[in-house]
Amino acid sequence: MAAQRATEWINAACALLAVAVSTSAALLGASQGSARERPSLPGAASVEPARASDGGTFLVDATGARVALEPRHRVASGSLLADPVLLALAAPTDIVAFSARAPLARDGHRYAGKPSLDPTRRVEQLLELRPDLVLVNSLGESAWIEQLRAAGVVVFDLGPMWGVDTFVRNVMQIGWLIGQPQAGRELAAQFRLRLEAIAGHLGGGPRRGALYLGVHGGDLFGGTRGSSYHDVLTYAGLRDVAAERYQGWPKYDPEALLTLDPELVVTQTGMRAALCERGELGRLRACGPEGGVLEVDGQLLNDAGMGMLDAAERIHRLAYRDGAAR
Repeated sequence: MAAQRATEWINAACALLAVAVSTSAALLGASQGSARERPSLPGAASVEPARASDGGTFLVDATGARVALEPRHRVASGSLLADPVLLALAAPTDIVAFSARAPLARDGHRYAGKPSLDPTRRVEQLLELRPDLVLVNSLGESAWIEQLRAAGVVVFDLGPMWGVDTFVRNVMQIGWLIGQPQAGRELAAQFRLRLEAIAGHLGGGPRRGALYLGVHGGDLFGGTRGSSYHDVLTYAGLRDVAAERYQGWPKYDPEALLTLDPELVVTQTGMRAALCERGELGRLRACGPEGGVLEVDGQLLNDAGMGMLDAAERIHRLAYRDGAAR
């Protein structure tokens, strides 16, 4: 039941994010591929601290705030993406809390024994833990971050969650912040190497065309170039057919989907009927005998962190049951 509530919460959050993004994208003409590209990530392949005038070193977070690199022994995670990274890199005694959603994660048992942050974001509850560093991935939470900083709490905002590049960068940043830079680099490198190995057997051969589709009530949302969904499809050995026309999280109408007509559709568990039994969408190639609707646990699909690896592996197994492209 807890896992189901977590999936429902994440799906709802994803839907709200998609609404916001698709609305902004529409104003910018994103549905025709003319929207402003996501900012480049300087040093995405490597994270190195800067040196301050006093000889100390620091990292700059997504808000432009400088965070000094010094021993941290009371770290709190306010990010579902940072939770497993802290678990992998930090000493258990150096972690004072995980995010509010950690107990509802697919592997929530791994976070037992530590408090989880108040989901209502009460500053008082966090201050009681006396953290010397709080990690967050901001998603419309600037007011909460400002409250924490005003109370004297050191906050490092890891920034938006766009996919593999941003997550790998976050892993290395966390490594530096907790005094484990080499371990952070190794974890980031291992993560990317495992991703790249998933579809290695395909070589330069053809890739099956696919797109990600989230069905939320009566709305159909995608996740393509510039999102973790695109990265998951790509590392799973698929060709994201939406990437040439769209970016981010577009909202599709039936006509747009029929025009793209992917061989495969990747969606949440239980959504095949909601898609293929929906009037004209039953004509999609993915709904026919030559295609396929690949259903994957929604909580896993919506994970823009460590879960991208499991999601890509699972999708690859479903898409290439015979070991090669058709």
